[in-house]
Amino acid sequence: METAAILSGQARSLWGKSDYGVGERWLPLYIHMADSAGVAARLWDSWVPRSTREIVARALDGDEALARSLFVFLAAVHDIGKATPAFQVKGLSFRQDGEGGLLWKPERAGLVIRHDLSGRLCPTHPIAGEVLLTQFLKEHGFMGDGQGWQAKKQAKRQASAIACIVGAHHGRFPSTTRLVKADDDDIALGQKGEGSADWIRVQGELISYALHLARLSENDVPRFANHHLTIATESILTGLVIMTDWIASDQDIFPLVPLFEEDEVSRLSLEARCSKAWDDASILPAWSESRPDVLPFDQFFAERFALPKGAKPRPVQVAAARAAWELDEPGIMVIEAPMGEGKTEAALTAGELLAWKYGLSGVCVALPTMATTDAMFDRVESWLERLPHDGSGPDKDIYLAHGKAQLNEHFQGLIHRSRHASRFEVGVDMVDKNGRSKTDDVLVSDWMFGRKRGMLANFVVCTVDQVLMGALSMKHLSLRQLALANKVIVIDECHAYDLYMRQYLNVLLQWLGYWRVPVILLSATLPTEQRKEMVGKYLEGRCLSASAVEEVQVKSENGGSALSSVGANAYPLITYSNGDTARSIETKSSGRAVSVDVSPIDDDVETLVGLLEGRLSDGGCAGVICDTVGRAQEVERTLVARFGDEAVMLDHSRFMDIDRMENEKTLREMLGPQSTIANGKRPRLSIVVGTQVLEQSLDIDFDLLITDIAPVDLVLQRLGRTHRHRRGEGERDRPASLRAATCYVRGIASFGDKGPEFTKGLTRVYDKATLTESLAVLGLNAMDSKASIALPYDIPRLVRTAYSDNVQNAIPDSWSEEYASQRTKRDKKFASKVQRAQTCLLVELPRAMKEKWTLVNLSEQTQAVADDSRDEDRGQRAVRDTQETVEVLLVRKESEDGISLLPWVGGKGSERGVELPTDFEPGREQSLLLAQCAVRLPLSVCPLSQIDACIEELERRCGMYVRCWQESPWLAGRLLLPMDEVEPGAFEAELLGKQLRYTRREGLSTVGGNILHPLTN
Repeated sequence: METAAILSGQARSLWGKSDYGVGERWLPLYIHMADSAGVAARLWDSWVPRSTREIVARALDGDEALARSLFVFLAAVHDIGKATPAFQVKGLSFRQDGEGGLLWKPERAGLVIRHDLSGRLCPTHPIAGEVLLTQFLKEHGFMGDGQGWQAKKQAKRQASAIACIVGAHHGRFPSTTRLVKADDDDIALGQKGEGSADWIRVQGELISYALHLARLSENDVPRFANHHLTIATESILTGLVIMTDWIASDQDIFPLVPLFEEDEVSRLSLEARCSKAWDDASILPAWSESRPDVLPFDQFFAERFALPKGAKPRPVQVAAARAAWELDEPGIMVIEAPMGEGKTEAALTAGELLAWKYGLSGVCVALPTMATTDAMFDRVESWLERLPHDGSGPDKDIYLAHGKAQLNEHFQGLIHRSRHASRFEVGVDMVDKNGRSKTDDVLVSDWMFGRKRGMLANFVVCTVDQVLMGALSMKHLSLRQLALANKVIVIDECHAYDLYMRQYLNVLLQWLGYWRVPVILLSATLPTEQRKEMVGKYLEGRCLSASAVEEVQVKSENGGSALSSVGANAYPLITYSNGDTARSIETKSSGRAVSVDVSPIDDDVETLVGLLEGRLSDGGCAGVICDTVGRAQEVERTLVARFGDEAVMLDHSRFMDIDRMENEKTLREMLGPQSTIANGKRPRLSIVVGTQVLEQSLDIDFDLLITDIAPVDLVLQRLGRTHRHRRGEGERDRPASLRAATCYVRGIASFGDKGPEFTKGLTRVYDKATLTESLAVLGLNAMDSKASIALPYDIPRLVRTAYSDNVQNAIPDSWSEEYASQRTKRDKKFASKVQRAQTCLLVELPRAMKEKWTLVNLSEQTQAVADDSRDEDRGQRAVRDTQETVEVLLVRKESEDGISLLPWVGGKGSERGVELPTDFEPGREQSLLLAQCAVRLPLSVCPLSQIDACIEELERRCGMYVRCWQESPWLAGRLLLPMDEVEPGAFEAELLGKQLRYTRREGLSTVGGNILHPLTN
């Protein structure tokens, strides 16, 4: 049927998009509607995975065809708010000279538009669209005659549940206040006044046209009134509509049409337009593969991870894969095992099997830091190359999502290759450097590239904040939730997330459970209550997707017949859900057991120096882990004076990115598993001083460890860095005096009668109560006490004791009174953390379901994160409970108008310390190098109360240098801190009355004072 037979000339005269004043091209609203419907149909059939289609279908009694029609209809009708005088009057003029407007088009067709509407506040078109669609639904089956008031209230909510998706298609949830105002503004909506009859008729025409595009009619509308569309389903549909609108609004593939062409366009020409645009968009389909041949598991793992001949998967890997393969329903899995057991490979394998079984499009792997995320990206991309898929073309697109992804050379290289391949044939069989045949079908999708779109890729490696923002009230939340719902979610090192972050994780788990998204959590070990809490939150959501709200009953862990009991100290441990129950199974450990002798030492630096002189008299590699940068820098200076700068190395987070990456590369080369005395890579004498960065995913091995006191799980993480790898039979490749693993604990000022006193600064990082518990559980209750820790066997006992009520039994009686006071203070701090998290935290799903919320309620429940150019940056901070800090790029001041890279900074295409242009944008190589000269100012230098003043001062200083750099993709908006070279290799600058100093050896410090703030690690 031709469009002319459906739409009147007045309906076809409305403009949807313009050339903003040029006056030569436009896009009629009905064509954008057809474009959107065509994109939606193709998205649903190709890109939307089976699992996500089922989310929508479950709300419609499992009718997937009806679910498809609903989505296509919503996509087609999303801009119906533009069919109002309030919107069309915007075409009065796009230029100050009064020319170039489009208002004459609908006016010439006979529609009346009051010109004075352009001078007053009118409803936005998303809000107007929600009002119009709600009215239409009420008139077509959502408010039947003779219903009681309760039935009418329910029908009104059902109409709102569908119409609010239109109201939210620009990323913000509509508010009741704005909807009521819009509903009352009859003139702006065309519902009252001269010509209102024509407007009402045209609006009805266009909504009916949207139904037609979805292969529906007005007679089908009551079918939707008979179903319950939940808030979690609304969000998925909203995300789909937003994505559809973005594609259909891309004028590179859906161009505007000449203004004076025939208004009526045939259905066939619209279909051809959409087909060409879809091909040009190159949206890769959802990943899928034929039934994987998993048995035997040895062969399956060997193929996926290129294991050496004869190598076998570890027991925890096989157990995780078998559990995933045998599950009856998607659920949550928690894998607890020591480092080195292959948890990542276990998760990727389980993720593949779960994605295949339940029809998800890929896997998302989230990690705590950018450094760990970058390292994981290489591993995931290598796995992805070996992952099979259906179809002849590529469907394995990958994205790296964190704030500095543009600096990752591997990712940027993949982007370059992908864009090159898009111009030629892709998916061509090739041979890799080892002579193996492979298919070059892992790409970075051009359309999926970007801050908001990247998470939509089939495979994603990201920092954990990118996932936690799925429970954060912010713009385009639904788009992020769609991205998460499509994939198996793997969250690594979940023990590293504090109470504040767990509020976001717990709410997100409820929503993921409702969508039946498989989730895999990885940890060295978890407190029992924390594991139960996370599994329970997921199951709360899972039960909501299958039961009436009043009937939700989550069976507790090991509480049902399908569950097996395990000992309190079972380890390694896999916990997984199947339906509404969960079970735990213990697996064997394949790693080597190490017994570490632990004892406290006095905290003064002289004691540390004396200890190292004695223990390293025959050489050896020692690690000294401090809780703050200031302590680490103080220790490093003292040790350099005694052992020399060749033997001592420092690493912490207050190095520039480029320096820290080089530090950690050096550490891996010196102390990694392949470095030995025999091959000359492992030094005879080495002391590495660092902060918490040394405990985060660095595969390094010390002969001797000294650590500041910390929470017990972190102490155990640090212990895992000593005697991590076997060094010859009986450790004979280590110095004789260091063949028994030993750790000394610092940071305790004294063991007083009422309990331990901790060194100033440490309790800014960790609570006194937590440090006291750590000492008690480890059995260190006096300066001469000693303990022996068996790794990995003691890990579950120590962690689960420290984080349970039983910890009080470990506290010495003489400490009890002081400990009780410390615990009260901590409880208040924890309560404050939980309260702060509520500000922007998404509603818990059980409450929203019970009270039958729609997206409208979400706009009023929380305070949304501010929407500005730093929208996502603010979101990342909001889910991490971090105060805003300022990041600067460090440069050397050459003269009043000249700057250069610091002397040691250089690369392949740039000299070290090269002078930077200020009259034009630096080249790509120089820009990338400069972007990696970033370091965050500590709050001790730039406190929250002075952050605006700090930014203003930095902008004033660097304005003359960066004014020509604002189009650079790497440097636009970045702040410089020019520093004077006060002595060879030492640079200083004054900021807000504080003197900052930077050297290659020590990183960033303050002159005349240490940086002790807890965020500085």
